[in-house]
Amino acid sequence: MNLSPTRISSPVTAPTPAGQGDAAGVQVRRGDTLAAIAQRHGVGLQALIDANPQLRNPDVIHPGEWLALPAAERSVTVKPGDTLAAIAARHGSSVAALVQANGITNPNLIFPGDVLRLPGSAPRAAAPATPAAPAAPALAAGRLPDTTGLDEAARYELYAAQVERFGDAAARQDLADGRRVILALRQDTNARAAEGRGVYDDRMVVLWQGADGTRHAVELRANTDPSGQYEPGGPYARRAVGGDYNGDRRGDQGRLAEGTYSHTRGSFLGASALMAGNDQVTERDTNHDGRFDEGVRTARGGYGMHIHVGGASNTYSAGCLTLPPADHARLFDALGTQNSVRTVLVDTQRLSAEAPAAAPPAAVATPQRTLSDADWQRAATTLGVDVAAIRAVAQVEAPGSGFLADGRPKILFEAHVFGRRTGGAYNASHPDISSARWNRSLYVGGAGEYPRLEQAMALDRTAALESASWGRFQIMGFNHQAAGYADVESFVQAMQQGEGRQLDAFVSFIQADPAMHQALRDHDWAGFALRYNGEGYAANQYDTRMAEAWARFSSN
Repeated sequence: MNLSPTRISSPVTAPTPAGQGDAAGVQVRRGDTLAAIAQRHGVGLQALIDANPQLRNPDVIHPGEWLALPAAERSVTVKPGDTLAAIAARHGSSVAALVQANGITNPNLIFPGDVLRLPGSAPRAAAPATPAAPAAPALAAGRLPDTTGLDEAARYELYAAQVERFGDAAARQDLADGRRVILALRQDTNARAAEGRGVYDDRMVVLWQGADGTRHAVELRANTDPSGQYEPGGPYARRAVGGDYNGDRRGDQGRLAEGTYSHTRGSFLGASALMAGNDQVTERDTNHDGRFDEGVRTARGGYGMHIHVGGASNTYSAGCLTLPPADHARLFDALGTQNSVRTVLVDTQRLSAEAPAAAPPAAVATPQRTLSDADWQRAATTLGVDVAAIRAVAQVEAPGSGFLADGRPKILFEAHVFGRRTGGAYNASHPDISSARWNRSLYVGGAGEYPRLEQAMALDRTAALESASWGRFQIMGFNHQAAGYADVESFVQAMQQGEGRQLDAFVSFIQADPAMHQALRDHDWAGFALRYNGEGYAANQYDTRMAEAWARFSSN
C-alpha cells in the first residue's frame, strides 16, 4: 500500500491512441454494467454503446461476453491489487506492449488510480465460437447441487451465483477482483449424528478467477455443524464445549450462523488452519436436542470457530468448520498464497433455481466505489436498524462520499491519538502531528490530512495508520479488529477499495459493541455518539447532528 498523493491521487495522463481503426475488446465480468465498463476504461457510455451495435438492449449484458472498446479512447484505470500481467490478460495484450505504450520503467511498480493506455491488439469484439457449456443443474432446496458432468467454468458460474445472492458486498467484490472466496453449503444435520462423531455431508467450494479469465471451483467435502461428542451433558459427550446462554446452568453447543465471515491463515492443533476473526455470529442449541432451531443467536464477536482439519471418520468439530485430511490439503492448495479469505456460509434449504427479487448482481458497490440502495438495506437488515439510522451516521461522519475527489479515502488524522500511541515520543519534536491532548486547530481537513499522516508514518507507520479515521464512517484505525480486520494494514487497504468495504467495517464495528448497537437501534443519539465518537461528542454536536440527519432521512 502506498499513500503518497503523487502515486494515488495523480493518475498519469493517458496518451491518445494513434489510430481510429485500432480495435480492442473487454470481457464482461460478473456484476458489470455498460456504465461501469465505460467508467473503468475511461470511455463515454454512448461511445461504448455505439461501438457495440450487436447489443439489442444496453441494460442487458452477460458475464463472458466480449465488447468492443471505442478505438480512440482506449485506456484503463489501475485498481488496488492490479498487476501489468493481470491487466494485459484482461485486455488481450502483453506486459511488453503495455510497458512500451506507457513508457513504464519498472513493470512491477504501478499504482491504483494510474491511467494506462491500452496498446493496439488483435480485434476481440467478437468472442471466438466455443461449445456451449453444459446446462447448470436446477438447484433444489435442502440438497447439495449435483455438478456431475459440468466443467469447472460451469461449476464456477453455479457457485459464484450463490456468492452473489448470499455473500456480503466485500465477498462479492473479492470475487470480482480475482481473490479466492470460500462458499460453504450446509446440510442441516443433528449434532448427535454418527453417535456424536459428526458427518462430512456439507460442501466447501473455493472460487476464483485467474488473471487470464480462467474460472476455478474446487469442491471439497466438509462439515459445518458441531459434533455431539462436545455437547455439554449430551449422550455422547467426551468433553463439554459451550457457554450457558439461557441460564439453565448447562452449556449450549454453538455453530456459525449463516453469513459472511473473515478467516486468516494460521495454525490450529499443529496443522494449517483458517483462524476466525471477531466478526462471527453463532447459533446456540439451548434445548439440548442436537438442533439449532431455537432462534438463539449471539452478538457478533470472536467465538473461535475456525476452519481446520478433522479426522477421516470423525469431524472433531466443537463448532468449527472441518474437512477430512485429504480435502483439508486440497483447500490450502487452492488458496495458494492468499493469507485471508471471506467465507460465505449458506444453508442448502435456501438454494433454489429462482433468484431473489431484491438483490441483483448490479447491487454490489459499483466501480465508482459508491453504495447502492441494496447495500444500505442489507446493512440495515444485518444490524436490525432502519436505513435512515445508518445514513445519518454516514452523513455526519463523511457527507456525500467516503472518498476525496482525487480517489483517496477521506481521513482525519488525530494528533492526540498518535501522541498516545507513541507514548508522547514526538510531542516536542513534531507538535503538529503529535500532542498530549485533542486540539482542533491542528486539523487541516480534506486532502491536507494526508501530508500529516505521511509525516507520522515516517516516524511510526503502524501508530500513524491507527491514529487516522477512515472512509464513509470515519472508523479509527486502532479499531481495526472490531471492524473485522486482523491488522491495521489490512483495514486501510480495504478502506481504499470502496464504500462497500467501508460499510462492512461499520457493520462489524457496531456489532462488536452491544451497547452501541442497542443505542443505534433505539435512536439514542447521545448514547450512540458517546461510544462512537468518544467523550467529546457533545462539544462537536455529534448527537444533535445525527438526530437531525436521521429525521431528514426518515421523512424521505
